[in-house]
Amino acid sequence: MKYLKRSTYAKPILTYVKRNFNLKNKMKNWLKNYQWHIISWFIFILYEYFLVVLILNIKGPLLVYCMHYVINISLFYIHSDLILKKTLAGSKPRYFKLTALIVIEIFIFSIIAYLADQLTLTSTAPINLKNVTIDWKFIFGALWRGIYFILFGTAYYFVKRYIQQKQLTAALEKEAIKKELEEKQIAIELADAKNSYLKAQINPHFLFNTLTYIYNSTHKSEPRAAEAVRYLSKLMRYALECEHGPNIMNLEAEILQVENLLQLSRIKQPDLYIDFHYDEGIEETKIIPLALLSLTENMVKHGNLSVSTDPGKIDLHLNNGVFTIRTSNLVNTGLNDTGFHTGLNNIKQRLLHTYGNNARITYGQKDQYFQVLIEIAMQ
Repeated sequence: MKYLKRSTYAKPILTYVKRNFNLKNKMKNWLKNYQWHIISWFIFILYEYFLVVLILNIKGPLLVYCMHYVINISLFYIHSDLILKKTLAGSKPRYFKLTALIVIEIFIFSIIAYLADQLTLTSTAPINLKNVTIDWKFIFGALWRGIYFILFGTAYYFVKRYIQQKQLTAALEKEAIKKELEEKQIAIELADAKNSYLKAQINPHFLFNTLTYIYNSTHKSEPRAAEAVRYLSKLMRYALECEHGPNIMNLEAEILQVENLLQLSRIKQPDLYIDFHYDEGIEETKIIPLALLSLTENMVKHGNLSVSTDPGKIDLHLNNGVFTIRTSNLVNTGLNDTGFHTGLNNIKQRLLHTYGNNARITYGQKDQYFQVLIEIAMQ
């Protein structure tokens, strides 16, 4: 029972301490944000007070000074942070509305300043607004004082706006530099992606002469091996042409090389099952080269394509201006797929470099299947 009683008292105390802590934090943040305002107003008030009292030898009650400075400073912030912000901050400044609001500001300020002065001077007597007399000299002085602080607030508004514009410009320049660096980094990664695909490349002329020699020497005695060499030669020639060719090519050439790769793979592995489907007329679509070929190579290398009843699938579609490549294959659980995602990351970097946000690639394992989806918004 004692424990419960202590807990009952402790909860309100903790709530009170927490509220006090939050209040102190808010006050600390407010002082941090407005410390220069407070210091500036303090110096300004001291300057005017000593100017009036010591130099002009005009003395008045301290309460009057405090009341008027509260009104003056309020006018300053109302004009700069409310009136000017509402009328000049938009794309089309509303000067007529600004003029009308300034007139209203000065009128209200003059009345409040005059009433505050009269009520402060007669604070020891009962307040009776009927006894307030009109002092035109004071009113004209209040008008000038109001215009003075409105001009002061206007200068503050434009200085603050200039600083904000400079900060915005600096932020945009920083963002532009960051974007430029990112583009350079993407270009470097793209070059690495391309180079990694053929980093073991030797002299093409020597390579194809050697492959031709092997084919001519074996096409009679070892026709299967000769066919493998012929398909390999086509694939290598295409890969080298893409390395030094345009950034995008007709899909027709890539489809042909996918079929060559499948033929070559079936020579080595007769029980390889892949269904390859694409829409009629899609051959003229232009995309980055080697993407489809790399996906097919990954399926052959890492997937389980030996089940005739559940073959791998490659589907190409163009619908409403969106080109899609979708692949799906059984996962080969007994295979070490070290480096598998490197090729997919290379494709991702190339898509980003060529298409930006108009292309995306998603991939991953779902149940027993590894699936890849590439979507490109064709422009």
